[in-house]
Amino acid sequence: MLLLFTKILVTFLTVVMLAVVARRYGPAWAGVLAGFPLGSAITLYFMGFELGSDFAAEGATYTLIGLTGSLALATSYLYASRRWHRPRHVLIPATIALGAFLATVTPLQYWNANWWQIALFILALIAIASRLLRSVPDAKVALNSDNLWQRPAPAILFRAVMATISVLGITAIAHWLSPSQAGLLAAFPVSFFPTLIVLQLSYGAPVVAATVKQYPAGLVSMVIYVASVTQIYPILGLQLGTAAALLIATLYLLGYALVKFRLKRAPSSAMNSGSINQASENGAD
Repeated sequence: MLLLFTKILVTFLTVVMLAVVARRYGPAWAGVLAGFPLGSAITLYFMGFELGSDFAAEGATYTLIGLTGSLALATSYLYASRRWHRPRHVLIPATIALGAFLATVTPLQYWNANWWQIALFILALIAIASRLLRSVPDAKVALNSDNLWQRPAPAILFRAVMATISVLGITAIAHWLSPSQAGLLAAFPVSFFPTLIVLQLSYGAPVVAATVKQYPAGLVSMVIYVASVTQIYPILGLQLGTAAALLIATLYLLGYALVKFRLKRAPSSAMNSGSINQASENGAD
């Protein structure tokens, strides 16, 4: 009973924290933060706690390849939400996205490869996805006080409840699955999937697309975390291994945030410099 309560509390509070941060910084950061490995970290941790760290480490190799399913889910939701963009149609893109995830990961349970080969494959796939999604325009959030889903409490509560149910379900059925099958399910984006639903209900397909556009960049953090778990769990064990893997993934995201911030400031700095120079020239005339 205590374990069940701990799962609920940890997952719920984690998703609430990420949802608040994403809401504060908008769709671009929502996509990046969705790749932060807390969903898979929680799932793999509780798998290791209940079934052993060796089970979780072996399963993590398949979580790594299962991230292709996360990409399939995100991109399929993007295109489906463009076709069925009205709030009353939200179950259609959600169902299509779930189907895309399951169809992608099901045959992957039979793929035997080293973790580093899988990591390189996933990183290449992420690079391709990032390039293909580059043309997706950024979107501004249009506020509507009459929209229930734009209010913080219902939106965050829905995401937290959905993520908690997903973690509880995956860790429960893991007892009847092989490490490969359980690991693939651990790749399911327990936080990002309900986020897409809420975004469509709140702001529509353009904001969904702008969020998905940033998702591959955040997913690199997931690759780093899961790859670390495959190597660190057998050495450091469950507790220290989880902490070390999270630290490595966090350092990546901090580095990514710093680079992104500097690149964003560079054009504006150049424009300001140009304006100052122009003003100086005009003053000299």
